[in-house]
Amino acid sequence: MRLAFAAVLVLLGGCSKGAPSEEQKRRDAADVAAVEAIQKIPPPIKPLQLQVIGAEEIQAKNLGGEGCSFGPDSAHPLALVLVGRAMIKSDDKIELLLSDSGGTKLAAGAWEHYVGKELTLTVKRIGGKESRGVALSTEFSGELTVRDAWDRVVYSGQGVLNCGA
Repeated sequence: MRLAFAAVLVLLGGCSKGAPSEEQKRRDAADVAAVEAIQKIPPPIKPLQLQVIGAEEIQAKNLGGEGCSFGPDSAHPLALVLVGRAMIKSDDKIELLLSDSGGTKLAAGAWEHYVGKELTLTVKRIGGKESRGVALSTEFSGELTVRDAWDRVVYSGQGVLNCGA
């Protein structure tokens, strides 16, 4: 039965009207171009609402390590930028990004640029002032920028960059 069905399909496949006309080729090319143009249109920008990554969550999920944290103050980190990886939290989910080791290095082994599946993160030290934070950490004024897959800014803010072990 299957063999008979396959034979019918082969025979029907050989019953074509010949090569497509030039007009048909032009229409097909126009259709393909229209579909490709639609696929290149980026979706609307979805601003990112970063959430604080709490100390309990950092410990429970083993998110800590050598590097820096960024937030409105050193006690409320919105981003962890560590050796080799960075994390941000949005919609109650932790987004993991990997360091761009070809970029600029910050204090404590952190990097300035991190790349994720759909986001990139850049953290910069602004100003030259630094102050000693709690324990063996150093605080700087900093700026965090997160971009989407179309390189559009979805989050930007200034705060404290706290670096240490």
